[in-house]
Amino acid sequence: MGICTQSTVIEINSLRKRYGTKEVLKSLDMNVCCGDFVAIMGKSGSGKSTLINIIGLLEEDYEGEYRLFGEDMKKMSDRKLTKHRCKDIGYVFQAYNLINDCTVKENVLLPASYAKNKVSPETLEALFEELEIAELANKRAELLSGGEKQRVGIARAIINNPRLVIADEPTGSLDEENSEKIFRILKRLNANGTTIILVTHNHQLAEKAGRQLVLSDGILKEQRS
Repeated sequence: MGICTQSTVIEINSLRKRYGTKEVLKSLDMNVCCGDFVAIMGKSGSGKSTLINIIGLLEEDYEGEYRLFGEDMKKMSDRKLTKHRCKDIGYVFQAYNLINDCTVKENVLLPASYAKNKVSPETLEALFEELEIAELANKRAELLSGGEKQRVGIARAIINNPRLVIADEPTGSLDEENSEKIFRILKRLNANGTTIILVTHNHQLAEKAGRQLVLSDGILKEQRS
């Protein structure tokens, strides 16, 4: 998996985000180091999705400083931002965001196609075996269960060996067994050097992460055990 070459992956200072007159993020600071496993918690509507969309370079309209792998994202060209999205960041979506009429294999290989990365059959097979989706390779995404879709979503997120994986409520619609399975996969990725940011409402899972952050009233605070 992707391994950081910078000691600091994310450095955010005085981040503000407004929607009209509503200020969702208020002078927020955040630092994430290489190899961290960070769980972000907070009530619905607290701004968690807004924050990780900024981190994942899906949202560019904000105030403040955001440095990713030591580079100022405000100064990045659109071309370089796209390169970061494709190669350095893997995004696991809460709603899966798979292409229903494509097969599992086609969905997983899509980011590699965008990044013009060649994935060997051996690498793909090993990834599918690790995520327990090998038997689903030629099955259309619309025919998968929720747990299967989420594992396919993880495979798609990591196919380019990103240095950072962002998982937005990846267990939110899953039962306890599948939730634990997804979390174990994320832990394995982290053990192999990938930095993980997990947004979750599940306090039991959050407590198993290396760090727990709580977003409340637009401010991010470290939760101490």
